[in-house]
Amino acid sequence: MNSSLTNRVVLLTPPGAGAIGVVRVVGPDAPSLVNQAFLPVSGGGLSTAQEDRLRYGHFVDGTETIDDVIVSVTTRHRGTEARRHEREWAVDICAHGGVRVIERILQTLERLGARVGERGESIELAWPTGSVIEHEVVEALTRAKTERAVRFLSWQRENLLSELEAVASLCRSDPAAAQLRLSTAADGYRIARTLIEGVTVALIGPPNSGKSTLFNRLIGRPAAVVSPLPGTTRDWVAEAAEMEGVPITLVDTAGQWDSADSLERQAVEAGRRVVERAEVRLLLLDGSQPLSQPSKDLLSSSRSWNGCVTVITKTDAGSAWKPWEGTGDRAAGGTRCNGARHAVSISAQTGAGCDELVSKVLEVLGFLGWVERVPCLFTARQAEAAADVLSVLPRDAAAAEKRLLQSLIGRCDNVTWSGEGL
Repeated sequence: MNSSLTNRVVLLTPPGAGAIGVVRVVGPDAPSLVNQAFLPVSGGGLSTAQEDRLRYGHFVDGTETIDDVIVSVTTRHRGTEARRHEREWAVDICAHGGVRVIERILQTLERLGARVGERGESIELAWPTGSVIEHEVVEALTRAKTERAVRFLSWQRENLLSELEAVASLCRSDPAAAQLRLSTAADGYRIARTLIEGVTVALIGPPNSGKSTLFNRLIGRPAAVVSPLPGTTRDWVAEAAEMEGVPITLVDTAGQWDSADSLERQAVEAGRRVVERAEVRLLLLDGSQPLSQPSKDLLSSSRSWNGCVTVITKTDAGSAWKPWEGTGDRAAGGTRCNGARHAVSISAQTGAGCDELVSKVLEVLGFLGWVERVPCLFTARQAEAAADVLSVLPRDAAAAEKRLLQSLIGRCDNVTWSGEGL
């Protein structure tokens, strides 16, 4: 075979540093070509007849491992119905998005015989199906920040369309079942959007409550200055991180304190604006000291905050707090501290309790018990189209079927993809 003429490779994600990079190889021999550089952790190489569509392994150049990758295979039939025997394969390689890593993958594939396409070709190669769903998966992959998001989107690419087609076929024969299955897929939209887009998690608290220490602990490196002196953080600092595969922007705000300095007041006010926009707020209180009046005021204010977790810090320094009193509130100096919702005790210095804190944040975001490998809508367009379909189910089954096929699936006519052979 002359792979250089028939197999093409293109970078789907924007060039430059990023959390995830997606490289697509398209052609009649794409799986065989990629097999020359892909070493799966378990099982054999990629196959055009394999049942396991998501494969984890190592992308190698000779004896050198370039990166750990997730690989998936899709097939499409080209041309008209009369020429449906003509097919080609698409292999997606999801790697860490460092510039050098992606360059090495592209160079290796080129040496193996693939032609590296120009950026202008990416639209044709990235949008290979007659379904808007596939287009949206590829577009979302370019924004995915974690491997968990890539795995979720890859599974949806291979399963969501067939589920929606099954729902369409049920609209007339069993409209109640169609309604239930579409509602289930639509219910996961908010969580799916969080997994792809990420959320902001803001650290709030009085000076010297341990915000910067926890900030550094959660992002895994010293990005914020830590000092025993109160008020060290004069402005808010933001860094990208992840919690069990969920992308977050972690924000360390200036201490909630009064100052005569106008710049410091501006920093505090900027921090307050960030807090107002944050989806999750971690209220840090120093558990080694009696509860101060500013801390009591913050606790009182937190009653009206959505997505708030109270974090009792510095457990390694001893506790000035009395035991929990049954209602989830804590007492300090004999005074009950109402409003301590979702409270967790930690030591950011040693890491004790931080796993529990991460679990609590994920619970607040709705990820507790969430299953990734089920059909799930993941774009605003899909959610709106599904709501339109559900507005007439089960009352008008014919209208629901038409809206689902045209508005939700939104097929194009030039190319039809199939999962046959996977």
